[in-house]
Amino acid sequence: MKLTIYGSHQCPGCVEAKKILTEKGIAFQFIDLSEDLHSLKQFLAFREQEEIYQPFREAAKKADYPEEGRIGIPCFVLPDGERSMDLKYVLKKIGQ
Repeated sequence: MKLTIYGSHQCPGCVEAKKILTEKGIAFQFIDLSEDLHSLKQFLAFREQEEIYQPFREAAKKADYPEEGRIGIPCFVLPDGERSMDLKYVLKKIGQ
């Protein structure tokens, strides 16, 4: 199993993460949430449960638009199933 990224081609952070991973020769699967409704539903389901998304949920309770419009992508899913939004952490975990 390889690294999976939930993101969007419209998200500058996602585009940059893909570029860095490609330059480093790291294989990954990119799931474009802006093009695939089923994948978007999967992402939203785990976003509502994962601890790393707690700040987004708290901000959403206080405002009409959560966390200044951020939705929590790119989201990296490591081969062991761990999720992170921190590319530097992901690179460290996979030995880069």
